[in-house]
Amino acid sequence: MSKRSDARVRELLASMASIASDLSVTAITHRVLDEAMKIFGATSGVLELTSASHQQGLLAKGSEAATLGEPAGKDEAKRLRLELMTRQHHFARLALGPKNGKDRYSQADRKLGEALAGSAGVALENAQLYQDAADRARWLEASARIGGLLGGESPHHTQGLNDVAELARLEARAKYVLLLLPIDGDGPGASGYRIAGISRHVHPHLAGRVLLEPGERLGSVPHRTAPTLLPTPEAIVPLGELADGTHTLVAALSARGTHYGLLVAIREHGTGPYRPVESQMAGIFADNVAQGLGLVQMHHLREDVLLYLERERIARDLHDIVIQRIFAAGLGISALRKQLPTDATRERASGIARELDTTIAELRATIYSLRAHAGETENPSSHILRAIRRASAPLDFTPALRLGDNIDALTDETTLTHLLAVITEALSNVGRHAHAHTVELSIERTDDTLALVLRDDGIGFIAPVAESGLANMRQRAAELGGTLVIDSAPGEGTTLRWVVPMPAES
Repeated sequence: MSKRSDARVRELLASMASIASDLSVTAITHRVLDEAMKIFGATSGVLELTSASHQQGLLAKGSEAATLGEPAGKDEAKRLRLELMTRQHHFARLALGPKNGKDRYSQADRKLGEALAGSAGVALENAQLYQDAADRARWLEASARIGGLLGGESPHHTQGLNDVAELARLEARAKYVLLLLPIDGDGPGASGYRIAGISRHVHPHLAGRVLLEPGERLGSVPHRTAPTLLPTPEAIVPLGELADGTHTLVAALSARGTHYGLLVAIREHGTGPYRPVESQMAGIFADNVAQGLGLVQMHHLREDVLLYLERERIARDLHDIVIQRIFAAGLGISALRKQLPTDATRERASGIARELDTTIAELRATIYSLRAHAGETENPSSHILRAIRRASAPLDFTPALRLGDNIDALTDETTLTHLLAVITEALSNVGRHAHAHTVELSIERTDDTLALVLRDDGIGFIAPVAESGLANMRQRAAELGGTLVIDSAPGEGTTLRWVVPMPAES
């Protein structure tokens, strides 16, 4: 071997060592192009990454780089084109300009280039395997934190969902993450989802937003076990709700045959699509979120069972012990009445016996009430969603709905009945009189009040107007000790605020 050939082999080995010394795909691609240009003295070079690499794109250096992608005709011998690949993957295409800026490439040069390309392909594959392993470790570490983030003081409000969404955003390298929970039915065919968790960069007004009839837009996504990749988030979130958004990952939150909702991760413009390992680990993360939600629900179910058993015990004791003793006391007083000397004392004894009978009747009613509370009832949010769907059927658009966190904790049937009637009447008025194009509906519950706010962009009106419907809503508010406020002007739409106090907990 000549000294020149020996020097070129040593230079090739040094380049291979330099390329293989890094485990970053970005760093390796730059080193491959730099080392190739250095070995052959090329002044221009292009490295085009394929879909098999972690970073699709084009890396170009030199003033003539733009022309290297085109056939060179008679000067093709002054081009060196190499494929960076292994037996499993094709990672990139490398093109170099003329050797030493002007010369042709010899057969020996091409053999040298093929050796460099083979080494670079292995280095890229190793870097990707390392990055995939690191990504899996990050996702698994994040999944282990889910249980500590989720919790809640009631089955109607799961805390920590915003923290889980932010954790998913960081791991998915996304701009936005939303957690959607079904509000009408527990299966994947739920006809409504509520945005229950949001990450950073998502505007707070989207928290609590209800997405009606998402099944038509999502298709079979909620039924799939593997995450689904979409080109844009428009199938999930209405256009314009997010400042920007492109590649979207949707993973079903499912565990043991139960559908708990959807995880939606959205990347911003200019970022690449989700890699297979990212999609795979996002699915595992979503499964862990579902397991966490299931455990929270099981915890509350256990509390409900304990409460039910305690009510049963109290009811049984009232029936078997307390009522029997009161009944025995009543019999004793009735027997004693016959031995009393005067009419007044006998009448007094009769009165005591009647009081005991009344007490027994009240206790029986209490026992019935304790046992009746154990029955399953439909969530208030489902009633609300159904009322909105029916009342908005004549409209040419779907109202934007936002439900507060504690709506399902509304247990007073009278208040819920009035609320549903007001929703129906308000949306009916919009359809008959407002000529609106959009309607925003917000329902919020606090410890003290229940508030319904409806805004439309219709023609508005000047008070007073014939208001049979408004009078009914005002009357319903008054019966509950609340108020109805209408804010409207011609051409500026109408805002309706119906606010009532929350009844005391029984």
